[in-house]
Amino acid sequence: MTVSMQAYCGLDCSDCPARLAYINDDDNLRQKTIKMWSTPEFPVTAENLDCEGCKSNGRHFVFCSSCTVRECASKRGVETCAHCDDYGCDILEEYLSHVGEKGRETLEKIRAAL
Repeated sequence: MTVSMQAYCGLDCSDCPARLAYINDDDNLRQKTIKMWSTPEFPVTAENLDCEGCKSNGRHFVFCSSCTVRECASKRGVETCAHCDDYGCDILEEYLSHVGEKGRETLEKIRAAL
C-alpha cells in the first residue's frame, strides 16, 4: 500500500476536497467544501480551507495545521501512525473517535503489511 499521500491518521490526502480544491484552483469545490465542513463553532473560509496535504511543507487546512496527531507523528518521524511503536495511543484514539472508521481501517491495513 502506497502511503505517500496518506495522512498520519490514515485519511487519504489525495481524496481530500480541501487539497483537490487547492491544487486544481477549483472555487466551486472550495465553496461546496466550506458549506459542508463549516459549523457555527468552527467556520471554514476560503483562506483557511486550502491544503497541500498533511505531510507537505506548504499550506494546511486550518484544523490540520493544529492537529495533535499530525504534530505527534511528525515529531516521531513516522510515516503514519501505523508505523509508530505506540500505535493506538490516546491521541490517535481521540482523533479517530471524531472522524469515523476510514482512517482506522487504513491504518490497520498498513500495520498488517508491515
